[in-house]
Amino acid sequence: MGFLNHATNNIIIDAVLTERGRELLSRNNGSFNIEAFSFGDDEVDYSLITKYGRTIGKEKIIKNTPIFEANPNENIAIKHPIISFPNPLTRISELPKLIRDINTGSITLTNSSNVVDTNANIIIKTSLASIDSNSTLDENITDNSFLIRMHGSLIKIRPDSEAVFIDTDLNGIDTYQIETNNVVGGSWLNQKTASFEIYALGVVTSDSFARFSSIGNSNKINTTVQVIGQTSGASIVIPVTISQS
Repeated sequence: MGFLNHATNNIIIDAVLTERGRELLSRNNGSFNIEAFSFGDDEVDYSLITKYGRTIGKEKIIKNTPIFEANPNENIAIKHPIISFPNPLTRISELPKLIRDINTGSITLTNSSNVVDTNANIIIKTSLASIDSNSTLDENITDNSFLIRMHGSLIKIRPDSEAVFIDTDLNGIDTYQIETNNVVGGSWLNQKTASFEIYALGVVTSDSFARFSSIGNSNKINTTVQVIGQTSGASIVIPVTISQS
Protein backbone atom coordinates (compact mmCIF):
# COMPACT_ATOMS: atom_id res chain seq x y z
CA MET A 1 0.00 0.00 0.00
CA GLY A 2 1.39 3.40 -0.93
CA PHE A 3 0.30 7.00 -0.39
CA LEU A 4 0.13 8.99 -3.62
CA ASN A 5 0.57 12.76 -3.45
CA HIS A 6 -1.45 14.55 -6.10
CA ALA A 7 -0.73 18.03 -4.67
CA THR A 8 -4.24 18.32 -3.21
CA ASN A 9 -5.67 18.29 0.27
CA ASN A 10 -6.85 14.72 -0.28
CA ILE A 11 -4.84 11.63 0.63
CA ILE A 12 -4.98 8.98 -2.09
CA ILE A 13 -3.99 5.44 -1.20
CA ASP A 14 -2.76 2.97 -3.80
CA ALA A 15 -3.35 -0.49 -2.34
CA VAL A 16 -2.28 -3.70 -4.09
CA LEU A 17 -2.01 -7.27 -2.91
CA THR A 18 1.42 -8.78 -2.52
CA GLU A 19 2.32 -11.79 -4.63
CA ARG A 20 1.59 -13.99 -1.61
CA GLY A 21 -1.78 -12.26 -1.16
CA ARG A 22 -2.66 -12.85 -4.80
CA GLU A 23 -1.74 -16.51 -4.41
CA LEU A 24 -4.09 -16.86 -1.42
CA LEU A 25 -6.87 -14.91 -3.15
CA SER A 26 -6.61 -17.15 -6.23
CA ARG A 27 -7.68 -20.15 -4.16
CA ASN A 28 -11.21 -18.71 -4.30
CA ASN A 29 -12.43 -20.82 -1.41
CA GLY A 30 -13.37 -18.09 1.07
CA SER A 31 -10.21 -18.57 3.12
CA PHE A 32 -8.68 -15.21 2.16
CA ASN A 33 -9.09 -12.66 4.95
CA ILE A 34 -7.00 -9.55 5.65
CA GLU A 35 -6.27 -9.76 9.38
CA ALA A 36 -3.48 -7.18 9.76
CA PHE A 37 -1.45 -4.59 7.89
CA SER A 38 1.74 -2.64 8.46
CA PHE A 39 3.01 0.83 7.69
CA GLY A 40 6.62 1.67 6.96
CA ASP A 41 8.77 4.76 6.50
CA ASP A 42 11.44 3.38 4.18
CA GLU A 43 11.63 6.59 2.15
CA VAL A 44 12.04 9.01 5.09
CA ASP A 45 15.48 10.55 5.64
CA TYR A 46 15.61 11.25 9.38
CA SER A 47 19.08 12.77 9.14
CA LEU A 48 17.27 15.96 8.09
CA ILE A 49 16.09 16.30 11.70
CA THR A 50 19.67 16.17 12.94
CA LYS A 51 20.88 18.56 10.26
CA TYR A 52 18.15 21.21 10.39
CA GLY A 53 16.43 20.70 13.75
CA ARG A 54 13.02 19.24 14.55
CA THR A 55 10.83 22.04 13.11
CA ILE A 56 12.64 22.76 9.82
CA GLY A 57 13.75 19.15 9.40
CA LYS A 58 10.17 17.89 9.74
CA GLU A 59 9.01 20.45 7.17
CA LYS A 60 11.72 19.34 4.70
CA ILE A 61 10.75 15.69 5.19
CA ILE A 62 7.08 16.45 4.48
CA LYS A 63 7.78 18.58 1.40
CA ASN A 64 10.77 16.80 -0.15
CA THR A 65 10.35 13.10 0.60
CA PRO A 66 9.58 11.02 -2.51
CA ILE A 67 6.57 8.75 -2.06
CA PHE A 68 7.06 5.08 -2.87
CA GLU A 69 4.35 3.34 -4.82
CA ALA A 70 2.89 0.08 -3.54
CA ASN A 71 5.26 -2.86 -4.01
CA PRO A 72 3.72 -6.31 -4.57
CA ASN A 73 6.91 -8.15 -3.56
CA GLU A 74 6.55 -8.90 0.15
CA ASN A 75 10.29 -9.62 0.43
CA ILE A 76 11.18 -5.96 -0.14
CA ALA A 77 7.88 -4.16 0.44
CA ILE A 78 8.66 -2.81 3.93
CA LYS A 79 12.21 -2.67 5.25
CA HIS A 80 11.49 -0.34 8.16
CA PRO A 81 8.05 -1.10 9.69
CA ILE A 82 6.39 1.40 12.00
CA ILE A 83 5.73 0.07 15.51
CA SER A 84 2.55 0.87 17.44
CA PHE A 85 2.53 1.28 21.22
CA PRO A 86 -0.62 0.96 23.37
CA ASN A 87 0.48 3.93 25.47
CA PRO A 88 1.03 7.01 23.25
CA LEU A 89 3.19 8.56 25.99
CA THR A 90 5.73 5.74 25.84
CA ARG A 91 9.18 7.14 25.06
CA ILE A 92 11.70 4.81 23.45
CA SER A 93 15.26 6.12 23.38
CA GLU A 94 16.66 3.27 21.31
CA LEU A 95 15.44 0.35 19.21
CA PRO A 96 17.18 -3.01 19.41
CA LYS A 97 19.13 -4.42 16.51
CA LEU A 98 20.07 -8.01 15.73
CA ILE A 99 23.66 -9.24 15.79
CA ARG A 100 25.37 -12.58 15.36
CA ASP A 101 26.98 -14.10 18.39
CA ILE A 102 30.54 -15.43 18.10
CA ASN A 103 31.00 -15.59 14.31
CA THR A 104 30.23 -12.52 12.20
CA GLY A 105 31.64 -13.30 8.77
CA SER A 106 30.19 -15.01 5.72
CA ILE A 107 29.06 -18.61 6.11
CA THR A 108 30.39 -21.28 3.75
CA LEU A 109 28.48 -24.51 3.17
CA THR A 110 30.02 -27.35 1.20
CA ASN A 111 27.80 -29.54 -0.93
CA SER A 112 29.91 -32.67 -0.66
CA SER A 113 29.27 -35.89 1.26
CA ASN A 114 33.06 -36.28 1.71
CA VAL A 115 33.15 -33.29 4.06
CA VAL A 116 32.46 -34.05 7.72
CA ASP A 117 30.79 -30.73 8.66
CA THR A 118 28.40 -29.45 6.02
CA ASN A 119 26.18 -27.53 8.44
CA ALA A 120 26.47 -24.09 10.03
CA ASN A 121 25.09 -23.06 13.40
CA ILE A 122 23.79 -19.49 13.59
CA ILE A 123 23.26 -17.69 16.91
CA ILE A 124 21.33 -14.40 16.82
CA LYS A 125 20.74 -12.04 19.73
CA THR A 126 19.26 -8.61 20.25
CA SER A 127 21.61 -5.74 20.95
CA LEU A 128 21.55 -2.13 22.13
CA ALA A 129 24.26 0.51 22.05
CA SER A 130 23.75 1.60 25.64
CA ILE A 131 21.84 -0.10 28.46
CA ASP A 132 22.92 -1.49 31.85
CA SER A 133 22.51 -5.04 33.12
CA ASN A 134 19.67 -4.09 35.48
CA SER A 135 17.51 -2.53 32.77
CA THR A 136 14.51 -4.12 31.06
CA LEU A 137 13.64 -3.40 27.44
CA ASP A 138 10.05 -2.32 26.81
CA GLU A 139 7.93 -5.41 26.13
CA ASN A 140 6.49 -3.74 23.02
CA ILE A 141 9.87 -3.99 21.28
CA THR A 142 11.10 -7.19 22.92
CA ASP A 143 11.39 -9.96 20.34
CA ASN A 144 9.92 -13.16 21.76
CA SER A 145 10.36 -14.78 18.34
CA PHE A 146 12.36 -14.34 15.16
CA LEU A 147 11.34 -14.90 11.54
CA ILE A 148 13.98 -16.65 9.42
CA ARG A 149 13.91 -16.37 5.63
CA MET A 150 16.04 -18.16 3.05
CA HIS A 151 15.89 -19.52 -0.49
CA GLY A 152 14.27 -22.91 0.00
CA SER A 153 15.89 -24.44 -3.08
CA LEU A 154 19.36 -23.73 -1.69
CA ILE A 155 19.23 -23.87 2.12
CA LYS A 156 17.13 -25.60 4.75
CA ILE A 157 16.99 -25.50 8.54
CA ARG A 158 17.65 -28.72 10.40
CA PRO A 159 14.41 -30.11 11.92
CA ASP A 160 15.98 -30.33 15.38
CA SER A 161 16.63 -26.56 15.43
CA GLU A 162 13.15 -25.92 16.89
CA ALA A 163 12.31 -23.52 14.06
CA VAL A 164 8.76 -23.97 12.76
CA PHE A 165 8.25 -23.85 9.00
CA ILE A 166 5.54 -21.35 7.98
CA ASP A 167 5.37 -21.33 4.18
CA THR A 168 7.12 -20.82 0.85
CA ASP A 169 6.22 -17.77 -1.24
CA LEU A 170 6.04 -17.46 -5.02
CA ASN A 171 9.71 -16.43 -5.13
CA GLY A 172 10.80 -19.68 -3.48
CA ILE A 173 11.62 -17.99 -0.15
CA ASP A 174 10.99 -20.22 2.88
CA THR A 175 9.88 -18.55 6.11
CA TYR A 176 10.39 -20.11 9.53
CA GLN A 177 9.55 -18.91 13.03
CA ILE A 178 11.66 -19.61 16.08
CA GLU A 179 11.00 -18.71 19.70
CA THR A 180 13.68 -16.74 21.55
CA ASN A 181 15.16 -17.24 25.01
CA ASN A 182 16.68 -14.81 27.49
CA VAL A 183 20.45 -14.43 27.14
CA VAL A 184 22.16 -15.92 30.19
CA GLY A 185 24.19 -13.12 31.76
CA GLY A 186 22.95 -10.75 29.06
CA SER A 187 23.59 -7.03 28.70
CA TRP A 188 20.07 -6.39 30.07
CA LEU A 189 17.45 -8.49 31.82
CA ASN A 190 15.31 -9.50 28.84
CA GLN A 191 17.92 -9.61 26.11
CA LYS A 192 16.81 -12.31 23.65
CA THR A 193 18.62 -14.95 21.62
CA ALA A 194 17.88 -17.93 19.37
CA SER A 195 20.01 -20.42 17.47
CA PHE A 196 19.39 -22.64 14.46
CA GLU A 197 21.40 -24.79 12.09
CA ILE A 198 21.31 -24.57 8.30
CA TYR A 199 22.50 -26.99 5.64
CA ALA A 200 22.70 -27.25 1.86
CA LEU A 201 23.79 -30.85 1.34
CA GLY A 202 20.91 -32.75 -0.28
CA VAL A 203 19.08 -29.49 -1.02
CA VAL A 204 21.12 -28.02 -3.87
CA THR A 205 21.67 -30.07 -7.01
CA SER A 206 23.76 -29.77 -10.14
CA ASP A 207 20.80 -27.91 -11.65
CA SER A 208 20.96 -25.44 -8.73
CA PHE A 209 24.57 -24.60 -9.59
CA ALA A 210 23.62 -24.23 -13.25
CA ARG A 211 20.88 -21.72 -12.32
CA PHE A 212 22.29 -19.82 -9.35
CA SER A 213 26.08 -20.04 -9.52
CA SER A 214 28.28 -16.95 -9.46
CA ILE A 215 29.45 -15.38 -12.70
CA GLY A 216 32.86 -16.83 -13.50
CA ASN A 217 32.60 -19.64 -10.94
CA SER A 218 30.11 -22.40 -11.67
CA ASN A 219 30.98 -24.18 -8.40
CA LYS A 220 29.87 -21.38 -6.07
CA ILE A 221 26.45 -19.98 -5.16
CA ASN A 222 26.04 -16.76 -3.18
CA THR A 223 22.82 -16.43 -1.19
CA THR A 224 21.64 -15.05 2.17
CA VAL A 225 19.74 -15.86 5.35
CA GLN A 226 17.62 -13.06 6.81
CA VAL A 227 16.51 -12.97 10.44
CA ILE A 228 13.79 -10.51 11.49
CA GLY A 229 12.66 -9.59 14.99
CA GLN A 230 8.93 -10.24 14.91
CA THR A 231 8.14 -7.42 17.36
CA SER A 232 10.88 -4.84 16.86
CA GLY A 233 11.19 -5.30 13.09
CA ALA A 234 14.99 -5.34 13.46
CA SER A 235 16.70 -7.34 10.72
CA ILE A 236 20.05 -8.90 9.93
CA VAL A 237 21.14 -10.38 6.60
CA ILE A 238 23.79 -13.10 6.73
CA PRO A 239 25.75 -13.87 3.53
CA VAL A 240 26.07 -17.57 2.71
CA THR A 241 28.30 -19.22 0.11
CA ILE A 242 27.53 -22.74 -1.13
CA SER A 243 30.38 -24.52 -2.87
CA GLN A 244 30.85 -27.90 -4.48
CA SER A 245 34.11 -29.76 -4.92
